[in-house]
Amino acid sequence: MKRSICLTFLLLLIALIGISQDDAPEMSPKFSDRLIFGGGLGLQFGTLTLIDISPVVGYRITPKLEAGIGATYKYYKYKDFYFDQTTGQKFDLKSNIFGASIYTRYHILDNIFLHGEFERLRYDYDDIYYSGGTMMRNATHTYINSLLLGGGLRQRISDNSYFYVMALWNLTEDAMSPYSNPIIRMGMLFGR
Repeated sequence: MKRSICLTFLLLLIALIGISQDDAPEMSPKFSDRLIFGGGLGLQFGTLTLIDISPVVGYRITPKLEAGIGATYKYYKYKDFYFDQTTGQKFDLKSNIFGASIYTRYHILDNIFLHGEFERLRYDYDDIYYSGGTMMRNATHTYINSLLLGGGLRQRISDNSYFYVMALWNLTEDAMSPYSNPIIRMGMLFGR
């Protein structure tokens, strides 16, 4: 499974690089002029609380093609998720999720792009189970791999910076995944 995910992502990257070769001469030759920084911030409050901080660093391969790496931290809390049948108490599900990703983004038009991403998350949580009629907690973790594909819109802030919104689909949906399809993301990227 891991090999097929990596192979799919690699083929997507190669295809996008091949598509965008015609616009390569327009780029500045300086490495630092091609770097982009930014990312997204997500907040949700209520019965389900989610705080998401996801910085990225990318490189403009051509004016239409970007590739980069990202990190992510998500704090997740689901109020009254567990119910202890013996005491009648309710407990929250709380977790910390750390991860990293690699992505490619190809701009079909100035304000429309395709996006492909491979993400690996470490999901720390309490495993709740009953033993002898007593609710037990066991701190544990698991790893979740996601292949995310989709597209989005961007609004330029300057020649090298923009705000984006995109919709992605997790092609490797897992029961432990923090996402449900479609995944909506917003953020900003800044360049020189």
